[in-house]
Amino acid sequence: TEAFHRANMAAAGSWLLLWLFFLKLQEGSFSQNELFKCVCSVQNLLVLTLSSQPEANSSHIGRVCTTWGHHHFKTFDGEFFQLPSSCNHILASQCGGSYESFIIQMRRRVVGGATTISNIVMKLEGSVVELSNNSVVVDGETVSLPHISFGVTVRRSSSSIFIEAKLGVTAVWNLDDSLDIELDQKYQNQICGLCGNFDGIANDFTRDGEFPRRSAFAMWSSSCFLADSGTCFRSDQPLCEQIFSSAAFSSCQNLLDVDSFVKACASDMCTSNTSEPLVCMTVSEFSRQCVHADGRPLAWRNEMQQSPETPLLREGKADHCAPSGTVWDDIRDSGCIPVAECPCVHDGNVYQSGESYTLGCRSCGHWTCSEENCPGTCSVEGGAHINTFDGKVFTFHGDCSYVLAKVCVVEPVGQRRYASLLPLSNIRKKRRHIGKAQLSIFRPSSFYIFISTDVGISVTVQLSPLMQVFISADTSIRGGTSGLCGNFNNVMSDDFRVSSGLVEGSAVAFANSWKTRASCPDVSARFGPPCSQDFKSYAQFWCSKLSDPEGVFVACHSVISPAVYKENCMYDTCTCEKSEDCMCAAVSSYVYACSAAGVHIKPLTPLCSLTGTSCGRTCRSLSQVDYSCRARFAAVDGCGCADGTYLNEAGQCVSISSCSCYDEDTIIPAGQAVSRDGSTCVCRNGALSSPTSCVAPMVYFDCSTAPPGATGAECQRSCSTADMACVSPSCTSGCVCPDGLLSDGAGGCVNETSCPCVYNGQVYQPGQTLTVDCNTCSCAGRKFTCTNNECDAVCGIYGEGHYVTFDEKRFDFSGQCEYTLAQGNGSFTIVTENIPCGTTGTTCSKTIKIYLEVKTSKMGIYLVVTIKPGLVLMWDQKTSLFITLSPRFQGQVCGLCGNYDGNSKNDFTTRSQEMVADVLQFGNSWKVSSSCPNAQLLSDPCTSNRYRAAWSQKQCSIITSSTFQICHSKVPRSPESLPLLR
Repeated sequence: TEAFHRANMAAAGSWLLLWLFFLKLQEGSFSQNELFKCVCSVQNLLVLTLSSQPEANSSHIGRVCTTWGHHHFKTFDGEFFQLPSSCNHILASQCGGSYESFIIQMRRRVVGGATTISNIVMKLEGSVVELSNNSVVVDGETVSLPHISFGVTVRRSSSSIFIEAKLGVTAVWNLDDSLDIELDQKYQNQICGLCGNFDGIANDFTRDGEFPRRSAFAMWSSSCFLADSGTCFRSDQPLCEQIFSSAAFSSCQNLLDVDSFVKACASDMCTSNTSEPLVCMTVSEFSRQCVHADGRPLAWRNEMQQSPETPLLREGKADHCAPSGTVWDDIRDSGCIPVAECPCVHDGNVYQSGESYTLGCRSCGHWTCSEENCPGTCSVEGGAHINTFDGKVFTFHGDCSYVLAKVCVVEPVGQRRYASLLPLSNIRKKRRHIGKAQLSIFRPSSFYIFISTDVGISVTVQLSPLMQVFISADTSIRGGTSGLCGNFNNVMSDDFRVSSGLVEGSAVAFANSWKTRASCPDVSARFGPPCSQDFKSYAQFWCSKLSDPEGVFVACHSVISPAVYKENCMYDTCTCEKSEDCMCAAVSSYVYACSAAGVHIKPLTPLCSLTGTSCGRTCRSLSQVDYSCRARFAAVDGCGCADGTYLNEAGQCVSISSCSCYDEDTIIPAGQAVSRDGSTCVCRNGALSSPTSCVAPMVYFDCSTAPPGATGAECQRSCSTADMACVSPSCTSGCVCPDGLLSDGAGGCVNETSCPCVYNGQVYQPGQTLTVDCNTCSCAGRKFTCTNNECDAVCGIYGEGHYVTFDEKRFDFSGQCEYTLAQGNGSFTIVTENIPCGTTGTTCSKTIKIYLEVKTSKMGIYLVVTIKPGLVLMWDQKTSLFITLSPRFQGQVCGLCGNYDGNSKNDFTTRSQEMVADVLQFGNSWKVSSSCPNAQLLSDPCTSNRYRAAWSQKQCSIITSSTFQICHSKVPRSPESLPLLR
């Protein structure tokens, strides 16, 4: 048997030598030395090489190994050969390193007389990808494309499947006969298999005149066979040369080893009389590799008398369309079209170029949107969640009366226009005049009261299940408001500006500055998670319906993001005494926001209901006017409490001595003492009474002797409330400062000129200075006077996809593609990509790509990159990245870091210039490659990994500990600490 095998090998070698000799005679004579340096083929490997010395091959383009057509192979180093086989072969494996990080195997079969690749298996570090004509299987599970996991991306174009691994391996299969493999340069001299050793020299199968044993390449099975390549004496080379030298391939001539493809073409023609399909496979491969090498082949099938080739040539690294000026339509997957005909996408619908849609205040139609005269909306939801006119959201648990919004433009005396809320005596529409402002008050439903004015303000008050307030401000007063609702100037970053002129760093410090009563103590920040495990499941079940992609609210998701409303719902449901009422109120807030934006949610079967009792004489009426009761019910005949008795909070008729007292919404039992406005008060006969003695210099103010309409201790002016207008439903007796003096907040009374300034919880005496950003501020007369320098803006990215834009909009987005962080008008581009570690997909570091000449330096743990004057990048070489821009870049950038125009509301502007609400739609639009799979909704890792929840809370609680006490009044903690738990 061995002798017979040797004889076959010798015969095959003789035929090859004769064939090569015949080809060479057709081309012309060659020297005897060159003839004896030709290499013969054994073991059915047909090697097409005529190089006189092993050297770096010109076809070593892009580190690519290819197999195609009728069993053709080209190694990484440019050597061509044929191996007719249906065996499972190892194409490439890392066998020269410390361990095998990848291995790529392939099997062919003949179907209907045509050779095709039937199976590809790629073991890529921790993942196994198996490809066949019917499915893509990753780690044993069939997946849909595109798919990405653990650093391996599998995606599909109209004609190919692409597999890209972060470890430096890329493969492209045309779903038929061709497979291309590209390796990173770091694998040089570490590869074995049919693709060669990747050393840059085309002698992969000729070592000392011997060929490797074929068993090194074939894993035998019952269906495996190795066919004889055969020998051909036809001279089809001139025809093949004519094909590859045609005008269609003029841009490819200097990029590829044309001679080797000519010989492969000639081999195809020798295979059968009906060889056109085989030749087309080789020409197609030549065209693909030309594209990969940045060539631009033209249509070539017409020249071969076949059907015209579609202008799409997308295989390889680049997407090329013909003719020039066209791009690939990746929205409709319909081929190449002119740029002007590119469609747009909104809310999943495709709009042709020139079409438009209208939503709320925007007519959109690169979306080009025209902004209409849209009002600003401020809301107080759940009693603690405030959304300013400019979109800043914060939570504050106050225990006082506060200025929500006021117009800060000074008008001439005698021409001041103002509005105030009026008590409602019935549910009929009423029109009232106060000063020169006209009010229209009516009740559109049993849950709401609507107040309209002619001064650019309208107020909607929700009465049940909880009181919530929505204020709409006309653009005519833009930039002229102040209070908890902000200054309405389209700049969210300065919404925490206080009356002293500075911008506070925390919600607590900001809100405390807008108290209207000096006697109320400042409120401290609350720490700790609001949800216990007992309530979290209940809250999660109901509140998650807001963000359910298949739920009743899905129609609004693309217009109003449900994320903040879901968080508020969870928070309120967990902290509220009546959890169902608070949950219903949170849901109704989202419905109201959707309705205001023009999206009307269809009503469900009522989940929340409210039952009331008739309003007769009540204990509440002894302490205050029960406005909600009077607004909701008209006087009717019926039963009530007998004379001398009053209806209490339990619905029982009691004597006046048994009546509880009401301090706003707080119920105080009869006889109980409380601290109110700095005094100790006792509940007697349904009203609070206070002592009449005060500590000097304060004096006692007695409401019983004051004229009608007078205000008492509840409206005591102080250094922090001197600019506030006090709105008091009733006069409160108590201790006040003498006329002309202000309360200093510590029990004393001072002149206004002696009042200090307060910033971020710190007190500054008159004349003291401090530095805020790039400006210097000086305290004088309760207010700061600052220089007016324009400061740099910073975009920050940290951890597992947490972003803060240049305009201070915060969001979470974690994708596995390359994304544009920021780019100028052609002046620079910064691209980032998350690098996963381990098998959990957790981000351990990032890669940063900067398309511009840069200078680098080290500053502590940070790498500082100066890209150009006014553009600096700081990176901790892990997951934190900060980009600083000077003011001269305002309005000239775009990307995940926003557009830096001061208005955070439009930061979610997509690559097509459309403003969206969904963070996924925004983030996915800034992918560098449109073929990379879209990022999906982030799940709560503490829910899916409950065993780590308590540990995470403990680790992250350091933020609220005394370690960072000095920062608590300067840096908001909630948006910072919650992402850390992830």
